[in-house]
Order: sequence, then structure tokens, then C-alpha cells
Amino acid sequence: METAWTHWQSLIAGQLGEQLGETVSADELVAPPDPALGDFSFACFKLAQTVKKNPAQLAKQIAKDFSPAPGLELDRVEAAGPYVNFSISVGDAVHRVIRDVEVARNDYGKAPVAPKEHALFEYANPNTHKEIHIGHLRMIVLGVSLLRIMRAWGVPVTPVSYINDVGSNVSKCLWYLVKKSGSDLRALTQKQAKALLAEVAPDDRDARYLGAMYTEATQFVEENPDAKEEISFVQQQLEAHEKAWEYLWQETRRWSLEEIQSIFKELGVEIDRQYFESEILDRGKEIVAELMEKGIAIESQGAIIVDLEEQGLGAFLIRKTDGTLLYSAKDLALAELKNEEYPRVKRSLLLVDSRQSLYFRQLFETLGRIGLPQTFEQVGFEIVTLKEGVMSSRKGNVITYESFRDAVVDFAKEEIIKRHSDWNDGKVAHTAWALAVAGIKFAMLRQDSDKKIVFDMEQALSFDGNTGPYCQYAATRLSSIIRKSGSALDNKRALTRAFEHPMEKRLAMSIAQFPAALRRAVDERKPSHVAAWCFETAQRISDFYRDVPVLDAPEEIREGRIRLSAAVLSVLQKGLDLLGIPLPDEM
Repeated sequence: METAWTHWQSLIAGQLGEQLGETVSADELVAPPDPALGDFSFACFKLAQTVKKNPAQLAKQIAKDFSPAPGLELDRVEAAGPYVNFSISVGDAVHRVIRDVEVARNDYGKAPVAPKEHALFEYANPNTHKEIHIGHLRMIVLGVSLLRIMRAWGVPVTPVSYINDVGSNVSKCLWYLVKKSGSDLRALTQKQAKALLAEVAPDDRDARYLGAMYTEATQFVEENPDAKEEISFVQQQLEAHEKAWEYLWQETRRWSLEEIQSIFKELGVEIDRQYFESEILDRGKEIVAELMEKGIAIESQGAIIVDLEEQGLGAFLIRKTDGTLLYSAKDLALAELKNEEYPRVKRSLLLVDSRQSLYFRQLFETLGRIGLPQTFEQVGFEIVTLKEGVMSSRKGNVITYESFRDAVVDFAKEEIIKRHSDWNDGKVAHTAWALAVAGIKFAMLRQDSDKKIVFDMEQALSFDGNTGPYCQYAATRLSSIIRKSGSALDNKRALTRAFEHPMEKRLAMSIAQFPAALRRAVDERKPSHVAAWCFETAQRISDFYRDVPVLDAPEEIREGRIRLSAAVLSVLQKGLDLLGIPLPDEM
């Protein structure tokens, strides 16, 4: 459906075009930087060049001669330097926006014409045999939000995930596990492997234990470089499906996957198809041989590469000198498998750390040479750190997701108890969880994904400023107004146009801009646009709550303001849900 915003843009642009005898695009009408200037602004620079006039003089002439088209109710049209600003009447603006929301309901903000191109979206790609830490957290939170935003806009998208479960970190972890036990690496039996795992305490059979093995292994190798040969042997055994090592891998892999799936569920991860590195390992070997046969890949100093020097991408290494595969060979097999399973999908989006940009440019160029029909796009994101500095699994100084989450929840509980000493434990716990989720996710999403984040717990949980709890608090205020009104909202009743307060209009115009924020988030792959909209709307809610009486207003306007509150609440709640943020009942 056409939204209020696009309706007004089209009417103003059409009338301008008729007045000037020139084509004016609706997109040339934009929101001015200060709402006090008006609702839409038209820049005269381009047109002034065409008609050979001074932009400021042209703006004055347009403002003087402008005559609103039928159905366009304006309070004023004014020139401000080279700009012409248009202000929609308060009553028309608020009435139109409320009705748009009430009619569209859950579909408010969806694209007027649904995008037709189906997309695969790969995200939430942790490794097994390591803990999920706050570095992974940004990837997962960003992916969950992007998926929801694309679906809300109407993009047909299939979410998939790819878990690296037989990579070099796995072989290093298993190598050290066996070496530490004193067993002979080259003569390991399945019976010995079972006995080795049986010695691990039940409470230690998790990713935390395996992550510790990986860290210790890395530190050992730094001091004993000759150990790399033994790790290479373990990798060869895993790729050859040798029974003892395969058993050791399968059992420890299960420990990791149980934890990964639990965290996925907690963070709202939706996956239609879960891919594993292990399932495409053998096909990866075949692809390397096929690329060699076709001349796409060549041997170089004992390794196998794809030469991409002419494209300025260097050498794309796909098999090491010891014969074991790199991630690249398996990524080629993964792309092929995706194409086989989703032959109608022509676009594949991959949410991956920006530091791997060169690798993925190499991968996409190689996939093009193979001839896969899909187009590929890396959606990059930068790292997240704490004030204490950058983390590293190799150095063992990671902050795990679970410990991080618990620390944020505990901090939130302390703050809630200070404010609400009369609340019972259950209410405190639920509200603390909701605040913690909001603090974490909003801090991860409000900044552009290509910007690094330094997470500050106290700042993220603040009820003031650009934070998730601030947005939640604004929503709970509106919810409180609606609840106290005792009114049964009836959207079929005639809605007043007797709105006159500027804060009513500012709030309505914020809601009118939600579809545009959603579209920008989809086009640029940045949930930060939705987060910015939520914060700005929360600010306007605070102004409205402070300056505009609702429950004590005259009956006709009282009902209108309650319906405005309900419309704003529903859209803000949707915006927060797209970020994965819940609303507590009370704060």
C-alpha cells in the first residue's frame, strides 16, 4: 500500500512539476534536518541550473506561486535559502498516519511491491571446538536482525548457516587432547579414544573445555614449532575418516553442537538449512582435482592455487603442501551444494567478518570461473571489543557469550533493585533479562556494521541516551497510557482530525518515515537505520509524553491521542522486534 510519506512526496512533486513545467522526482522531496523547518524540503540547485536562475531566488518564486493539489493540506510553504520547505497540516498528517498503521497492521512498512529476487542468506557461522564469544555475538545479532528486516520488507529469503567442524582449529584441539593424555598419536585406536574421552568429567564435556585445549595447543605450538607436523598428521587422519580420530571428532563435535544450538535458540537464530564443513569435505577434494584438470588451478611450490594476479587478488590457495584442504576448497564445494539445493536462487549473501574481505573476493572470482550462476555478496562487519581490549581465542583471553550475558543481566538486576525494591524476584529477573538483551543488541546494532564497537556495559544499559533500554522505556510509557485509559480501541470508529499540537505531528511524521528506514536498512544491509529510527521515535515519544495531555484531554481528542499512542507503540514495538529486542511490561 502507498504510505502517507510517499503519498505526500508524490503530490508535492507532481504539483511542483506542473508549476515549473519540469519533471520533479518524488525522491527529490526529503525530510529537512530540523523538523521545525517543515516536513519536506526541495533543493533548487539542479533546477536552477536548468532554468539559469539563482537557487535562492528560484526558491522564493516557487514558495510564492505554489498552489497545493487537491487532497494536499499544507500549513505553509516557505523558502529558506536555496530550499523550499513544505509543512503538512497537523490534522491531516496525524489522521493519515494513524489510519495507515491501523489498516496495514502487521504489514506496516512492507514494500509496496514485493521484491521478486529470492536470496540465500548465510549467517551464524561459528566453529565447533571453541566457545561462542562476544566476537561471534555481533555476527549472530546482526544476522538475526538483517533476516527479520529483509522479511519485513518482503524480500523472499532463505536463511542458512555453515559451521566449520573439521578445520585446523579442530585438528589442533584433538591433537593436544591426545598428546596431553600421553597416547601415541600415530597408533591411536578407537578403544583408546573412547577411554580418553571417558576420563573427561561430565561437567567438562563442553565447548569451554575444548576451547581451553585449543588455547593450550596454540601456546604449545608457539614454543614448539615442530609440533605443526603432528597437527598436520591429525588433519590428514580426519580427512581420511580414520576410525579412531573420527570417533574422537564426532563425540567432541557433539559437545560443541549442543551448546551452539542452545545459544542459537536463545538469540533467536532462524535457520532453514544447516551446512557443515564435514559434509562437503570429500567433494572439496574432488573439486580441487577438477580445477587442476581444467587448468583453473595450478601447482605452486607443492601447494595448489588459483592464480588471480591479473585481477589484483594474488594467489588463492586451495590445498596445502601436505595435501590437506584449506577452507577455500570447502567453500567452493559449499557454493556448489547450495546451488544444487536451491537452483532457482540467483543471489547469495554471506555475513562474514570484514577482515576476510580479500579472501571472499578471491572466492567469488574463482566461483565465477567455475561458472556458478549465482551472484555472491559479502556483508561485512567489524569486530567488537570490551574496554579491556581485543580478544583472541589463541591467546585464551576471550569473553564467552554466556559469561558476558550473565554479567550484563546481573548488572541490570542491581539497577532494577535500586529503583524497585518492592518487586518480587521473578519480575526482577524477567525485566533484567529484557534490559540486558536490549542493552547488548542495541549497542551491537545502532552503529554501522562497518564500524568497530567498544562495548561499555554501564552505557549500554542506561535509560538515557542512544540505548536499547531508553527505547524500551519510551514504549512502556505509551503502553501505560493505553492501559490507564481503559478504552477498548475501535479502529472502525471515525477518527478525529482535530489534532493541533506540534508534538502530535512530530510523532506521526516519525511513524510515517518508518518504511523508508526499513528500505534503507535492506538496501544497505544495515540494521543501524532501524535502530536510529527507534531512538529518534523514542525521543519524540518522550516529548509527546511530557507536553501533550492524553487521559485528561477532551473526549474527542482524547480518543484520537490514545489511538495515536497505540499506532506509535505498535510500530516502535515492530522496530525493536526487528532488532531482536523484547518489551518488558514495566521499567
